[in-house]
Amino acid sequence: MDNPWIRQNVALKEAHAELLTVTATRNHRLQATWLDPASGRQEQVTVDVSQEHFPSLTPMLPEVAWDEREIHDVFGYVPEGHPDLRPLLRTPRWPDNFRPLRDQPRARPTWRDAEPDNPALTVEGDGITIMKVGPTHAGVIESGHFVFSLMGENVLNLDAHLFQNHRGVESLLEGQTIDAVGAMVTRICAADTVSHQTNWALAVEALAGYDAGATLTLDRILLLESERVVSHLNDLAQIPAGVGFQVAHQQALAIKEDWQRGLQRLYGHRFLFDTVRPGWVASVDPENLLRLVHAIGRSWTPWRRLVEGHHGFNDRMAGVGVTTRAEVVRFGGQGVVARAAGKAFDARTLLPLYQDLRPVPVLESDGDVRARFAVRIHEVEASLRLIEQAAERLRRQTTPRDAHWRPPDEVSGQVVVYTESPHGLNVHEVAMDRGRVLRYHIRAATYRNWPLLAHAVPGNAVADFPLINKSFELCYSCTDR
Repeated sequence: MDNPWIRQNVALKEAHAELLTVTATRNHRLQATWLDPASGRQEQVTVDVSQEHFPSLTPMLPEVAWDEREIHDVFGYVPEGHPDLRPLLRTPRWPDNFRPLRDQPRARPTWRDAEPDNPALTVEGDGITIMKVGPTHAGVIESGHFVFSLMGENVLNLDAHLFQNHRGVESLLEGQTIDAVGAMVTRICAADTVSHQTNWALAVEALAGYDAGATLTLDRILLLESERVVSHLNDLAQIPAGVGFQVAHQQALAIKEDWQRGLQRLYGHRFLFDTVRPGWVASVDPENLLRLVHAIGRSWTPWRRLVEGHHGFNDRMAGVGVTTRAEVVRFGGQGVVARAAGKAFDARTLLPLYQDLRPVPVLESDGDVRARFAVRIHEVEASLRLIEQAAERLRRQTTPRDAHWRPPDEVSGQVVVYTESPHGLNVHEVAMDRGRVLRYHIRAATYRNWPLLAHAVPGNAVADFPLINKSFELCYSCTDR
């Protein structure tokens, strides 16, 4: 604790600040950015990397364990004292001297002829069975590799290996112009695309000193909340599927499909790609969006009665995959996962975007599958109400929508921006020089929640894993990026 880097970061954590990012740069520096949830102010802590090493925060702050492993993989800086410095992104196929975010020019590496799997942490002893799942799964999902240590049907340990489809998005974004960045950021993932797009727009607008205005802001809220409804409807369908409640599963998918078809008609895309740019947003007639909200309500109400009235289903979810509030805080858990355990943090309460609508975090306290299911139900209804409020305000607007703003070519500086994606706190740290990206770091909520999922599974039966996994319903693509 004598080290200022450790002492200052631990003090901010103990003061209940939210960690936004831990980033590294080529000039041998690290920066941690924290958010005060009471005031919305950000605070930065920096440290110089001396002789390729820096003091690890992980023993005191477990939530940064993956951040430090990733920094080691892509920059080569060594977090001294890290308890588990196995590779996170890099595989045995990477050459030893390949540090993709540190070295320039970055020539195409010569990959080794080796198996791609990294070593797994397992439990050893008599009667222990090791079960590997993935990275290819039965279903249209991304790749993830899960290594279970089992005693009979009981899970003793889960080691989750993500980054099976790492695309090097942050490296690809370096050097790009403002016009080129949008299409790439949009496609970081489909589940949180509006959140990612909005972060990019907020970053450029903040660096350029541009005021988006009320109308553009309301249009963005419509898109952000429409995306939240899509994501939550999908998750609410998948949780019943995890226990074979097919009627609830299929009906929820039908509601989701109706919602996405409506978005296709209104915005031109089921997943809302390419709908937000710096100084611009795709807009719709608020009356048409209100009609879609009301149409969905006619299917939603009987479905909610069905799932809430099914005692067998609710009993099956209760007490499974529990995460306590203390564990959520310790691992930096975000979004539905955190609010279902009683952590009252929702970034929308701090965003100027939402300042007039005053969203209230939806909380449960049990931290189990049932609590995560309940939070999503309430958040769908809260999002539909926010859409109605924003649409009503747009309908009363007498001023025309702003003309498209063109960012100046000389945009420069560094900024950390965030939104509340369907999965939780989604953070982008952007550094630019004369209209080109110097460094672009993405820290999606799922990155924080994957280690928490791995922590929540031990102590449950292996047959509970699909149910627990679907109740977290984390994004592979946002994490792998």
